[in-house]
Amino acid sequence: MHDEPLTPGNLSQSATEHLDQRIVRVLETAPEPHIAADFAARVASRLPARHPVSLTPTHYGQRATLAGILVTLAALLVLALNSASHTTFGLLESLLSAQFIALAVWLSVWRHSLR
Repeated sequence: MHDEPLTPGNLSQSATEHLDQRIVRVLETAPEPHIAADFAARVASRLPARHPVSLTPTHYGQRATLAGILVTLAALLVLALNSASHTTFGLLESLLSAQFIALAVWLSVWRHSLR
């Protein structure tokens, strides 16, 4: 049966059923994996050596936030001094005040979360 070609004409009904049963049995059998005892050691030996990385914190975001707070505060002071007699800058002052408060709150929350 191993050397015979599988053509539908030369297989009997019982041979076809027997072949189907063998195929189903082989497909339903779970393979048993075999892992060598030194597999983890061999994989670890192929990895490149890890060099310690020293990173110094840069704090660019914190410095940008502080610069934004200072610029916003300066703009608020300039508008407050120049707009004592003009009420046209009221909306701009309100937006700058909201931005100043938002930046200050964000910076304080960000600093608090780092501790």
